[in-house]
Amino acid sequence: MISEYVENSVRSIPGLQDGGLKVARAVHTAVLNGGDPVRTMADVLHGTWLGHPLHPVLTDIVIGAWSLGALFDGVASTNGSRDAERMADTLTAVGTLAAVPTAITGLTDYSTIPQHAASTGTLHGLLNSTSLVLYLLSLRDRKNGHRNRGIVFSTIGYGLAAVSAWLGGDLVYRQHVGVDHAESVSKPAEWKAVLDETELREQQPKRVEVEGHPVLLYRYGGTVYAIGAVCSHAGGPLEEGTFEELSVQCPWHDSVFDLRNGSIEHGPATYAEPNYAARIQNGRVEVRVRHSSQS
Repeated sequence: MISEYVENSVRSIPGLQDGGLKVARAVHTAVLNGGDPVRTMADVLHGTWLGHPLHPVLTDIVIGAWSLGALFDGVASTNGSRDAERMADTLTAVGTLAAVPTAITGLTDYSTIPQHAASTGTLHGLLNSTSLVLYLLSLRDRKNGHRNRGIVFSTIGYGLAAVSAWLGGDLVYRQHVGVDHAESVSKPAEWKAVLDETELREQQPKRVEVEGHPVLLYRYGGTVYAIGAVCSHAGGPLEEGTFEELSVQCPWHDSVFDLRNGSIEHGPATYAEPNYAARIQNGRVEVRVRHSSQS
């Protein structure tokens, strides 16, 4: 397959994966060391509030504006229309302006990229950065009366952006970066015993299988809490995470979830965990899927 050939070629580029991971981890460490204000801002950039990553929403604006700009450049070069030139310049500027926050959200997501996707993600970011620089040069030349040279810059930038967009699609659809790794669950709808009460000690996490799905059990203050055991960000094992009161932090990329309902307290995760009700009945720990209408 073409995608596999490209991935193998990208991974063979010397230093790309190791260098990319060093940059990504440095940015992630800076976010964690920045305290709650910095981490809250990172949550906004990840798209935790949106329910899915913010980055692809912004990329649509950039690619759409640049695509239409290229179209109007073609029209202007064909018939010499000044209106088409002005429209092309405006759209090129809109796309370039939108590329700045797009790059920032991309860097934020890149800071927690899984290792297997680091090479592709690094090349994706480098191509996008180069495209942005070329479009900035294009805007400069368009403004200073060197329109033909400006079109050359934007055309090259558009070509690199197209390749980068293909890599972005590969990251999502084949390498599963930015998708929900927590399974959707609908069972058990009724209470189901999953463990002897004696096997679940206070503040000692336990992973069990319920109807074929991994569930994290945690006992705190005598109350049992249950959410999905697989981190929605990249599939990390939450039972191996760090627990603080009623929160669990994933050991892989530090997403934080509320044990009471599976909601996200901090990204990079943008999808909540499956939420289970839990209780102790007749010496057994029982769980059932908790729906929004259930207490």
